[in-house]
Amino acid sequence: MRVVASAPGKAVLIGEYAVLNGSPALVLAVNRRARVSVQACSRNASQIEVPQLGLEPVKFRLMSDMSIDWLDHRAEQPAFQRARQTLEWQFERGARRGAKVDGLQIHIDTSELYQQTPEGEVKLGIGSSAAMTVALAGALEAIFDPAPVDVVRDRLWSVLLAPYREGQGGLGSGIDIAASLFGGCQRFQLTQSGANVNSVRLPKGLEMVFVWAGASASTPDFLACFDRWRSHGAEQSRHLLQQMDKCCGAALEFVQRDDAAGFMTCINNFRRFMGKIGEMMDAPVLSRPLEQIIAAAESAEVACKPCGAGGGDLALLAGTDVVELDAAVKDLERGGWPDLGLSEDGVGLQFETGPA
Repeated sequence: MRVVASAPGKAVLIGEYAVLNGSPALVLAVNRRARVSVQACSRNASQIEVPQLGLEPVKFRLMSDMSIDWLDHRAEQPAFQRARQTLEWQFERGARRGAKVDGLQIHIDTSELYQQTPEGEVKLGIGSSAAMTVALAGALEAIFDPAPVDVVRDRLWSVLLAPYREGQGGLGSGIDIAASLFGGCQRFQLTQSGANVNSVRLPKGLEMVFVWAGASASTPDFLACFDRWRSHGAEQSRHLLQQMDKCCGAALEFVQRDDAAGFMTCINNFRRFMGKIGEMMDAPVLSRPLEQIIAAAESAEVACKPCGAGGGDLALLAGTDVVELDAAVKDLERGGWPDLGLSEDGVGLQFETGPA
């Protein structure tokens, strides 16, 4: 049996940081995918390969109880831990459901979620970890308990969010998991029992471009900084997060009203709140390149904000005048900040091949 599963990356449209405080956020699945191939093999031939991590294939052996005996010291590498955690979690679930396999050869390809630079490949900051996690979990689900892909999506959503967040030390929201699983544009909101997710349609006439800010940022570092700030500056953080919550609510109302201009206003307002958070927690959320991108967007009367925790990675440019937006994008490309050509991926998790 061989299964190939894939899942898209993501771009957060609005709600960074505030989503961790219970505010609703919007996330867009984008047309760059992680792909995972799982092939049945003999017990002694099991391995997992992730070329983008720069590691040789990591060998393992499946025990009779479906636990994993790691045969390779590379399994301890920090960069490998997300793949390892997902694999171990799915094998534990498979064992509880009576699944049996001798061995598996697993190949993970996240190259579409990286950017080629003169210094080599760097992460784009579009949710490569979540896309890999969803694709790997989906491929193994198809091996252990085959079902139609929509059933697999719903099944994984009910169980995957909690361990994924635990793997981030509880600092992340898991909004990227929703995008990778379901595709399209999703309204995401944390709850006491998990999260609510609902598909939404963006306003007609809204055009969006995602620009590469030229450097990869460490989301875990920014989230850890935010967690410390929120813990030690309770009153200060409470007031700012309330303002961000109102902005998120207003943005969603404009989306429901099909009001592109109103949504653009919220994008700009939320960017200013992200800048304030950066100042208050003494972290470069609006890095120098992002500030230059924002200035170019403002001069073209185009809405702009970072996508994700900031510090680098992506900037979102949004407008209703295609001429103005194109002019801003060309100006930024001349400055070394290219349009990545990202667009909405409406599919989410999918199986590209079935059992063979």
